[in-house]
Amino acid sequence: MYDWNFNVIWDYRIVYMRGALITLELSLLAVVFSMSLGLFVGIARHSKRYILSFPASCYVEIFRDTPLLIQIVWIYYCLPILLGVTLTAFWASTVALSLHMSAYVAEIFRAGIVSVDKGHVDAAKILGLNYFQTMTRIILPQVFRRMLPPLVNNFADILKLSALASVIGVYELLHSVDNVIMNNFRPLEMYSVLALVYFVLIFPVAFGARRAELYFARRI
Repeated sequence: MYDWNFNVIWDYRIVYMRGALITLELSLLAVVFSMSLGLFVGIARHSKRYILSFPASCYVEIFRDTPLLIQIVWIYYCLPILLGVTLTAFWASTVALSLHMSAYVAEIFRAGIVSVDKGHVDAAKILGLNYFQTMTRIILPQVFRRMLPPLVNNFADILKLSALASVIGVYELLHSVDNVIMNNFRPLEMYSVLALVYFVLIFPVAFGARRAELYFARRI
């Protein structure tokens, strides 16, 4: 019989707190970067100009069809060799996570743009609005409202995927707990509480996404 001892968790509470803060910092940066980049890639992929849509499509397919773990390792170890660009483990993970998730964000935006009634675009042309004005005043306000629930879900995915940063030594939640387990040999207790911490971080985001989905469903 395994002798459970959760008293040890209190001794390492600071480890969980620091790991959670780094996880949140990494995730929030990835959200900001992936949202910004994903918006431009999504617009470019929807463009009728081949010079914009083709590179954007290649970008999306490359980052969606390759594992994030490999992308993290490649950016951390290969960029210094190929381009002479050296990033810390934290920023290499942030860049990889941002690039990876921006491909999904781009598809969310592209789908949102496609869902806008074509009559709205035609009306904007009749009013003399250019492409930039049509996107910022007519299309994007509708897209953000419709795409908010999947974008919030995307944030929840980023929180979970941030655990992969542990492979290159980022002291987020998983890596911090792994180091402690080497000292106290209590993996079951430590991982059980780790799962609870991730739940506490992610559940409010998932709940918010669900509430936003229901709210906008009533308004559309």
